[in-house]
Amino acid sequence: MKKILKISAWSLFVIGTMALLGFVDGNYEAITCTSPVITIDKSNGHDFVTEDLVLEKMNDMGYSFDNQLMGDIEIDRIEQSLLDMPGVKNAEVFKYNSGVVQIDITQRKPIARVIMKGGLISFYLDENGEKMPLSDNYVAKVPVFNGEIKESRNKHSIDELNENDSLKAISVLDDIYEVAQLFEVNEFMRAQIVQVYFNNDNEMEMIPRVGNHRILFGDSKNADIKFKKMTRFYTEVINPKELNLYDTLNIKYINQIICSKR
Repeated sequence: MKKILKISAWSLFVIGTMALLGFVDGNYEAITCTSPVITIDKSNGHDFVTEDLVLEKMNDMGYSFDNQLMGDIEIDRIEQSLLDMPGVKNAEVFKYNSGVVQIDITQRKPIARVIMKGGLISFYLDENGEKMPLSDNYVAKVPVFNGEIKESRNKHSIDELNENDSLKAISVLDDIYEVAQLFEVNEFMRAQIVQVYFNNDNEMEMIPRVGNHRILFGDSKNADIKFKKMTRFYTEVINPKELNLYDTLNIKYINQIICSKR
């Protein structure tokens, strides 16, 4: 008899709990939304995403947050839509029983802009070596790589290139990523070099901000050593007033810098 009473008690408890949860959940779904709380992490110094752009995206999806119910807010759909925005690395959406919808966004960090031959195709490379689209609302101040960069050579990710020597041999995307990473940690050279041009030999030629000359950099082999040489040359060796005397600086070979006068 006691056993039957215990089973009955537990059954009533479970049924009651489920009914209560259903009641709470039903009430929760019927809560009216307030304006969303939007947090955008801009610690990497970029401004791809703004609150207005997020609200515009939500409005395009049918979320005006004007007398809308919490039950109408589809978290997964919103997060996926936000991830499709240029510059968005991560998006998380939360709903609270106070009626608040919170949107937290982390931005991607570009370290290079790549312009394909002909100029019709352009994209960023982010800090992880992944392609990211340009934005209609923001232009990142990062090194520009252009010239003889052909689309057919760059269909693969950096990881795919590093895992396949045959692909790596015909691509320059990995070279761009390696050099862009050096720019990222060398503030002086990032300010001094305004353009990196790929010539017909798939070698880089750099155009400086100060000085009417070009720098023959070569490929990305020993790129870190070349960057150190360039930095020392500009900051310790040459007088800035003499830079216009030179037509070319050749640093393709790691043990020397060859300066050609006009």
